[in-house]
Amino acid sequence: MLVRDIMTPNPYTVRPESDYLAAIAIMRAGKFRHLPVVNEEGQLVGLISDRDLKGAQPGQPSPEAVTGDGVLLRVGEVMKRHVITCPPDYPIEEAARLMIKHRISSLVVVKGGRVLGILTDTDLFHQFVAMLGGGSKALRVTVQVDNRPGQFAAVAGAVASVGGNILSIASHPTEDTERINLTLRVEAVPLEALTETITAIPGAEILHTWLPR
Repeated sequence: MLVRDIMTPNPYTVRPESDYLAAIAIMRAGKFRHLPVVNEEGQLVGLISDRDLKGAQPGQPSPEAVTGDGVLLRVGEVMKRHVITCPPDYPIEEAARLMIKHRISSLVVVKGGRVLGILTDTDLFHQFVAMLGGGSKALRVTVQVDNRPGQFAAVAGAVASVGGNILSIASHPTEDTERINLTLRVEAVPLEALTETITAIPGAEILHTWLPR
């Protein structure tokens, strides 16, 4: 899964010379938290966020939005100039790592300096839920197996042997590097049959099962 698959394409943008409060109004109307700033050539030059909304009431300039002589600020005067970006063909897990590293909630997606989209933490949460089968009525099972070749295939084969269909599967490490946890969403098989066939795999241990109501 790549950034281009889950980003919001063609986001709203503003120019550096745009009125600060007008930019805030755009963000409020669109109910989004970030607004890329581009120059005349469409090149990314900055970013403003919902943090700039603090203290600004509709139709009433905030103290931060007005200069000492009473003139409204322009976007270019308050925008963040150092913007963390990524290309559209970037893996989503690496995009998430960038956001964690820099403690940010969005990445502007650019190619050749031009804004193609924006990726937010909410986009990643939606994809995380989808990849793990969140909202599904399928049985959820977490299995711990030996961390060696063939274990994924062994678990998948065991599920198939009792007529189960794997909707999703994810691996996650344990403190013991010789063991690994697998979390599956499985449909079309009773829990008892699934438990019996998986525990027949040498070294396999079922840690948790959950069936949505």
